[in-house]
Amino acid sequence: MSQTNLPFKDGQTVEVRSFEHGFRGAWFRCKIVRIYIVEGKLYYSLKYLDYEKEEIHEQQVFQRFEDGEKEWIMVRPSYPSVHKTKAHQEPLAHGSWKVGDVVDWHKDDCHWSGTVLAVKKNDALQVELCPPPRGEGGTYTVLSKDLRPSSEWSLKDGWTLPSTDGRQANVLGS
Repeated sequence: MSQTNLPFKDGQTVEVRSFEHGFRGAWFRCKIVRIYIVEGKLYYSLKYLDYEKEEIHEQQVFQRFEDGEKEWIMVRPSYPSVHKTKAHQEPLAHGSWKVGDVVDWHKDDCHWSGTVLAVKKNDALQVELCPPPRGEGGTYTVLSKDLRPSSEWSLKDGWTLPSTDGRQANVLGS
């Protein structure tokens, strides 16, 4: 994958993934302050938008998990506010969760990726975060209002969202 053909620019708001222990599997809202290359590797200087006291963070854009050979992109556009899917697929609807849905849980001013294990009363759900090394693991009781459909972004496909039939549905956002 090319280290420089990304659609991001200085000043753009993006989401950034963390592999740092204690924050693995979380996505943070950031603004790109600077884009640069060191020894052929692409880096972004980032300002965390929801952590005002944090210093500028230097982020290598492509990284590997502790156990993997695959390189992962650590930066993606801001989460889309409008979802549109192919007509023949049934997308996950925000707020109508069921067991097995892949979700992002908003907690501590970031989004943690996980899976719905149980739907409880009063809009409560039991969510299991992705296990290490891709997440921090753990099971939590969360409120439906704090969830969004978990989505992936790639240069090739843009935003994709798991659908109820197990395939990927295209997601377009503004």
